Amino acid sequence: MSASPYSSAALTRSAIHFLAGKAASALITLVLLLWLVRLLSLEEYGTYVALVAGMELVLAIASLGLPWVAARYLPEFRLYASGNKLAQFVWQITAALGGFLVAGSLLLFTVMPWMLTSLDLTQYATAAKLYLLVLVAEGFGRSIRDHILGPLLQQGSAQVSLVARNLVVLVLISITVLQGQVHLNDVILIELVASMLATVIALRALAQYLKAHRHLAGQDDWQPQNWRERWHVARHMYFNHLITLTYSPQAFVFLIQRYIGVEATALFGFLRSLYTLIANYLPATLLFSVIRPKLIASYVGEGGVGALTRNANLVGKLSLFALMPILVFVSLDNSELLNLLSGAKFAGSGYYFPALLLTLIPFSQRQILETVAVVNDMSYVCSWGGALGALSLPLAYVLVEFGQGLWGPIVGILTGQIIFNAMVVAAMARQTAYRPDVKGLVKLSASALAAFVLAQQFVEWAQVPLRGLPALVFNAAVGCGLYLLICYFLKPFGLEERARLNRLLGHKLFVW
Repeated sequence: MSASPYSSAALTRSAIHFLAGKAASALITLVLLLWLVRLLSLEEYGTYVALVAGMELVLAIASLGLPWVAARYLPEFRLYASGNKLAQFVWQITAALGGFLVAGSLLLFTVMPWMLTSLDLTQYATAAKLYLLVLVAEGFGRSIRDHILGPLLQQGSAQVSLVARNLVVLVLISITVLQGQVHLNDVILIELVASMLATVIALRALAQYLKAHRHLAGQDDWQPQNWRERWHVARHMYFNHLITLTYSPQAFVFLIQRYIGVEATALFGFLRSLYTLIANYLPATLLFSVIRPKLIASYVGEGGVGALTRNANLVGKLSLFALMPILVFVSLDNSELLNLLSGAKFAGSGYYFPALLLTLIPFSQRQILETVAVVNDMSYVCSWGGALGALSLPLAYVLVEFGQGLWGPIVGILTGQIIFNAMVVAAMARQTAYRPDVKGLVKLSASALAAFVLAQQFVEWAQVPLRGLPALVFNAAVGCGLYLLICYFLKPFGLEERARLNRLLGHKLFVW
C-alpha cells in the first residue's frame, strides 16, 4: 500500500521546500523593496505602488472564488480520483483561472483612461497599459503556484518558480543600474520578463506532475462533487473576498491617492510592502500553502472537527507567537527603523507602522477561520462576516475627511478584520464544535504587552550609547528576550501542543 500523498513525511518535505524557497524569496524581495524606494523618484514610486495594488485587486476580482474550489477539492481528487480525472480537474481549474484573468484585464483596459484621470495619473498611461501584461503573466503564474501546485503539496516546484522570478528581477535591475538611471517603465519591463519565465517554469512542473501520476487507479466507489456544489463554495468565498477588498490595504492605496496625495501614497505603499512581507511569512500563511491541504485531506478522510480544531488553534497561536516579538520591536524603534530602511525618505512617520502591524493580529486568525468554515460547509458565514466588516469603511472615510491622514485607512483595516472574526467565531460556536483557544491567545497578547512596557523602561534606564543599526539590534534583543521569558512563565501553548511541536521539529525547543 503506497503512502498517502498527504502523509506526515510528505507534509514535512513540502514544508521544508516551502521554507527554503520563502527564505530565499523573502531576502530577494526585501532587497528589491529597499532598492526600488531609493532608485525611483517619489512620484514614480507612488505610481508603482498604485499599479501593484491595482494588480492585486484585479487578481482577486478575476478569480471568482476558484482558488477556494481548488483548495477544497484538489486534495480530495488527489486522494480518490484516477490520474485522468485528476488531470481533467486540474486543467479545468487552470483554464478557468487564466480565462477569467484575461477577461478581467481586457475590461480594465477599456476603463483605464477614466481610472487614470480620477487618480490624476494620466501622465503614466503608457506604464499602466504595459503593466497589464505583467498582470496577465504574473497572475497566471501565481495561480499555478499558489492554487494548483500548493494544494498538491508540490512546494518544491512552486518555490523554484517564485525564486527564479525574483532572482531575474534582481539581476536585470542590477544590469539596468549599471547602464544609467532606472525609471518606472524599466521596472515594469523587467517584471514582465521575470513573470513570463516564472510562469513557464510553473506550468512545466505542473505538466510533469500530472504526467507522472497519469496511471493512478483511483477509488471505484468515489464520485466527485458536481460543479454546482463547487460553485456554491466559490460564490460565498468570492463575495466575502470582494467585500473584504473594499477595506483592504490595496483598496486604501487608491483612497489615499485620491484624497491625501502621492507622497502619502508612497509612504503607505512602503509600509504596506513591509506589512505584506511580514504577513506572508507568518505561520498562519503556511496554512494556505502547506498545512491547509493536510487539514482538508485529514477532515475528508478520517479526521473530524476535533482534530481540525486542535490543528487550527495550534497554527493560530504559532502565528501570534511569531508576530508578537516583531510588534514589540517595531513599537520600540518605529521611526529609527523606517528611516534606516527607506534611506530617510520617510522621516517622521510616527506610529503608523506598528499600528498597521496590529491589523495582522486579527488577519492571522482570519485565514484559519475561513478554512474552518469552508471545511464545515459554512462558507456563507464568511459572506456575512465580510459584509459586516465593510461597516468600517465610513469610519475610515470620516477620519480622512477630518484630516487624520493615514490613521483613517489603518483604523478601517483593523476594525473590519475584528468585525469579521467576531462574526465568524460567533456563528461557528453556535453551529459546530469548533472553539478558538481564547486563553492561549490572551496569554500571548499579555506577554507582548508586558514585554513592550518592560523593554521600554529598560532601554530608557540603560541609556546605551548606540545609534542606527546597533541600536536596533540591541532593542530587538531586549524586546524579544523579555517576550520569550514572559511566555515561558505564562505557557500559552498546552502540554500536548508543545509535545507535538517538539516532535515535528525533532528537538525539544518549545518550552513555552
